[in-house]
Amino acid sequence: MFQWFINNYLTLKGQLALTKTMGRTERFIDPKSSNATARTANTSTSANSSLLGDLYTTSSDNTKWDTQFSLYYSRSLGLHNLNVSAIVNAQSTKSESTSAHYRGFPSGAFHSPNYAAEIYQKPSKSESLKRLVGFLLSANYTWNDIYLADLSVRFDGSSEFGSDQKWAPFWSAGVGLNVHNYSFLKDNDMINQVKVRVSYGQTGKVNFPSYSAKTVYETNDRWYATGFGTQLKALGNHNLKWETTTAYDLGLDFGMWEDRLTVTFGYYLKKTKNLLSSVTLPTSLGFIDYKENLGQMENEGVELALRSFVYKSNDWNVSLFVNMAHNKNRIVSISNALSSYNDKADQEQANNDDYKTKPMVRYKEGRSSTAIYAMKSLGIDPATGKELFQRQDGTNTYVWDPKESVVCGDTEPKVTGAFGTNITWKQLNLNMNFSYRLGGQVYNQTLINRVENADPRDNVDRRVLEQRWQKPGDHTFYKDINDKSTTPAGSRFIQDENVLQLGSLSLSYDLKKEWLKPIGFDMVRLTAMMNDVFRLSTVKRERGISYPFARSMSLGVMVQF
Repeated sequence: MFQWFINNYLTLKGQLALTKTMGRTERFIDPKSSNATARTANTSTSANSSLLGDLYTTSSDNTKWDTQFSLYYSRSLGLHNLNVSAIVNAQSTKSESTSAHYRGFPSGAFHSPNYAAEIYQKPSKSESLKRLVGFLLSANYTWNDIYLADLSVRFDGSSEFGSDQKWAPFWSAGVGLNVHNYSFLKDNDMINQVKVRVSYGQTGKVNFPSYSAKTVYETNDRWYATGFGTQLKALGNHNLKWETTTAYDLGLDFGMWEDRLTVTFGYYLKKTKNLLSSVTLPTSLGFIDYKENLGQMENEGVELALRSFVYKSNDWNVSLFVNMAHNKNRIVSISNALSSYNDKADQEQANNDDYKTKPMVRYKEGRSSTAIYAMKSLGIDPATGKELFQRQDGTNTYVWDPKESVVCGDTEPKVTGAFGTNITWKQLNLNMNFSYRLGGQVYNQTLINRVENADPRDNVDRRVLEQRWQKPGDHTFYKDINDKSTTPAGSRFIQDENVLQLGSLSLSYDLKKEWLKPIGFDMVRLTAMMNDVFRLSTVKRERGISYPFARSMSLGVMVQF
């Protein structure tokens, strides 16, 4: 890194960061382990022997460099302040990894590849290279610290896009007004900050693997008459474009009593074009999904945050914070590919049991992207034990049809946010952080898998036996206990989800300084921390099945000399 002060107003800065990461992992399954599986060797010399023990090796090599050159101009003339920056940035990330699988070991003590009976899988190597270049010009101006203005222009290019879509321009502008610096509020004892801000701008998005825009082939270990064999690995989309979001923001910052109470309010409207998303493909095509620019979407919402220092004295310091956010999204338009996907989704649900039991994502203009589509359910018919559905025309039927699916809920909550407190008494400090979400819905797949479709002959939840329909006249939530058919996606399993969670709790104590002087320490802090202390939800389901979940506790000592 270097810095050159050309004159009193002009500064040139440059920096280069180089990161090199190398790793190696080995996973060995002892031949005497219960996880070891006997297999016949591929080699002719040991064709009649059974091979036990496996060794999986992986080595990785990642190289990343990031360079930036910046030219800054800063000057003040009376009440005028001007800052201008010109920045050039370039990044490159190269990753390589090699993996191999060896099998057949004499004992757990000899687990080197040298002792393997064979290489079960030919070592495979993968490489990826990503590059990004950006040019930025920004300026901000203030007058008497009352009137504020910002302007920035950026031009970016990324190797992750197709050859015709690599470059894209973006820009933003904003103005602000520090009302508290007007003479009528400048010496106010109660109000110390009133700031109004408005901004408008565009941003671009790149958050997908390199092969999303480029079709990638992989070689196999077979030679043919015409040469080495290859096969399609990833279906790329060379027409993939930058996802561009245009944002309109309006904000208000308010502070009272020397910032003992601060309030921040924001309103935004974001319009996204060339929306990037994964389109699910039928498994018969050989690929699960691919990236596509799906159309346009709008997000509109408000954010509110409050922070207050409730009480402060020589021994006590109590502060509280709370924030909330509300967001509503709407699909403005969809691409032809997405319209075709909606039709394929209906076909897949009708013909494939793997998709039949859960709602499939659908994209409809004027609807939310997080809407839950399912056929409306009227519950279990007490006379027959079968589920009764309602068609879009209002008629009832026992026949489930994915084409009759309607919006039955939305996973986007009405309100999300967090609140917490920090309490200090002498050397003792307590910190608690809560989070909450209200008003959204969720499709409770657990009830289908573990109750509705569970086999009553197995070790099952008691609801499988006690809350299933068994005879005419039974009013139950679950269908006939003798019905072994797959339960289709219906509104019966869509539930309101309201959540309150204590995400983190920490307690610390600083030993008194007079206790530390004899031993020469400046500070000794004892800490106890816990995450995910409790979680209350209106939806009861198992956690950690399809997403990571771990509750942890830690004790620590921090010493400063």
